[in-house]
Amino acid sequence: MINIERYDYAFDPDGDAWAARVLRRMPPRGIVLELGPGPGAMTRVLLARGYEVVVVENDPAALEALKALGVEAIEGDLDRTDWLNGVAGRRFDAVLACDVLEHLRRPDQVLRSLEECLQPAGRLILSIPNIAYAGVVAALRNGVFDYTDKGQLDRTHVHFFTRRSIETMLLACGWAPRAWEANRVPVESSEFAWCWSALPEAQKQSLLVGWHDFDVYQWMAVATPAKDGMGWEMTAARADADRLRDELQTLTLQHQHEHASLLEHQKAIAEAKDIIARYQSEIRSLCAGMESLRLEKAALDVELVNHRALSSEKSWLKRWRRD
Repeated sequence: MINIERYDYAFDPDGDAWAARVLRRMPPRGIVLELGPGPGAMTRVLLARGYEVVVVENDPAALEALKALGVEAIEGDLDRTDWLNGVAGRRFDAVLACDVLEHLRRPDQVLRSLEECLQPAGRLILSIPNIAYAGVVAALRNGVFDYTDKGQLDRTHVHFFTRRSIETMLLACGWAPRAWEANRVPVESSEFAWCWSALPEAQKQSLLVGWHDFDVYQWMAVATPAKDGMGWEMTAARADADRLRDELQTLTLQHQHEHASLLEHQKAIAEAKDIIARYQSEIRSLCAGMESLRLEKAALDVELVNHRALSSEKSWLKRWRRD
């Protein structure tokens, strides 16, 4: 028995966590076969979203937690074949194996067994750690390859994979990868941070040159049986059409909202123009009144000057006569 708590975690199903991104690859509805779910971190989300879930798990503590969720739990070791009896003759819309294959001695045997478990146009969704991660390389450059309780060097990992080896295994087992997605984790944020920081800057730069996938911590692959290629392409085309239809509807609604908003703005602008025109007319009237007042003041100023001059002349005449 393992400590299942280290495989339990909480995440925002609608966020950008890796588990949330994996679940976004699920079909919109249906029956899911989940392999090695542990205590059910992803299982809980699937149930909440209305999926019917069947799980295969061999850890007693994990099985107890899963049964408490109300799922159909098949007790079985994926490295054996007895679990296949529980799914014999059944077809699933999706098979989810999230960080499972690296724990198995014969992951290829499991992949070959799963082909008959899918509905037409069903999908296999895998999440697998990427051993070609810069943190692992940095550790090796420091002479370190220490197993831990979890992470890239989880002590229960039996196989290590790169994207190329995942793809090779899938193709050899009759699966065709249809989509890939990378979980990029900055090396500075990983369990290998100290190994990376210990490298001289020149070595870091030398490692990173031309290495686009240096920070890929995990790979996600969505695959279908190779023989079902046409069915997958039709399903993918239908999904693309639905997505484009939804985008068109969203854009149409947005356009309608923006058009209505534009009309409101145009109405407000027209009203503002009327108000401005009224103010301009009033300003012109005020300016004309001010000009009239200016001319009237100028005339009064001239009259005042003349009046003062006349008064001064009369005063002089009076003084002259007295003298």
